[in-house]
Amino acid sequence: MKITAVDALKVRVPIKGDYRMAKGVHKALDSVLVRVVTDEGIVGVGDIHQGVAGYTSETVDTIFSIIKGAYAPVLVGQELDSPERLHRLLTEERMGNPFARSGIEMAIFDILGKQAGLSVAGLLGGPVRKSILLSGGIGIETPEVAAKKVTDIVEAGYRTIKVKIGTDDVTQDIARVRACRKAVGDDIAIRIDANAGYNMTDALIVVKALGELNIEHIEQPVAGEDWEGMARLRALGAVPIMADESIVTPSDAYRLVHMGACDVIKIKITKVGGYINARKIIDVCESSGTELVIGQGLCSSIEAAAEAQLACAFSHVCSVAEMVGPAKLRDDLTDSPISLEGGQLSLPEGNGIGIDLSEEKLAQYTVGGEITVPAS
Repeated sequence: MKITAVDALKVRVPIKGDYRMAKGVHKALDSVLVRVVTDEGIVGVGDIHQGVAGYTSETVDTIFSIIKGAYAPVLVGQELDSPERLHRLLTEERMGNPFARSGIEMAIFDILGKQAGLSVAGLLGGPVRKSILLSGGIGIETPEVAAKKVTDIVEAGYRTIKVKIGTDDVTQDIARVRACRKAVGDDIAIRIDANAGYNMTDALIVVKALGELNIEHIEQPVAGEDWEGMARLRALGAVPIMADESIVTPSDAYRLVHMGACDVIKIKITKVGGYINARKIIDVCESSGTELVIGQGLCSSIEAAAEAQLACAFSHVCSVAEMVGPAKLRDDLTDSPISLEGGQLSLPEGNGIGIDLSEEKLAQYTVGGEITVPAS
């Protein structure tokens, strides 16, 4: 089976309100839809959202350009017989660009699953579970609004919530988390995420102040490159430390664990470059006994399903994931959005990623690029 076309399209899907993080604000889901076509008429899809400014150097424009200008030319005509070989081919063609490579790998694994009659989780050796619990998340809000929103999330069935912090006003950040704990009580797990927003001084203040609130973990309190700071915060023993922005490659995961800089590692499939690197990071975590969480707070059902396949394929992955992005959208790229009802996501029943792209929705939300899919 050979690859005959690799196409990309920029899309913009409206969300239900601004989603504020430490590094910026999402006002819509901006992403690149990838489609890989084979000579057997099998079409695989992937979707990669754009992070806020300061989270990654990649944007929808760079993702689109790399796929169309660098990756598509080397992939067309290749035998689709070895994802590992194609992964290395892309790495050699253009270093970096994990978001762009992730979209390609989603589509490739989608094709292989459809050809084999298996889910992507099945291709990866699973599934070890058919569903996964979810952490319901909120952006940066006032303490009063945050308390109301997390109460609504718990009433909807979620038993874990995630609260964004990381602003210049650490007093307000601390008050927000305390208000959320008071609102939901002691039986609900709370995760907090600073998105690398603090300097070391503010991070120390926040971690020490929240130690009494039974926080499950604080995600990336300081800059991604400040591994020594992460290790220092972990040594306090007040709140477990999760690494997110600090980890892009499997070697990042190995080195961070080796220096004792995190208790938990976070995988977003886009950030780490796709399934192959994600699998290697999972191996690092399992062999070192490091907890691992998968998922992200804003994404389409295609991207959420792609991460759900990964989360359900390996037993070491935490059973409470974070691919809750579709809940924040006003619409989606499929006519059958993935269900997040009751704070739980069931693995899609279809082969491959398990989500069917809607051509009508795709046309509606296209903002740039061009896709041409040859008839099978």
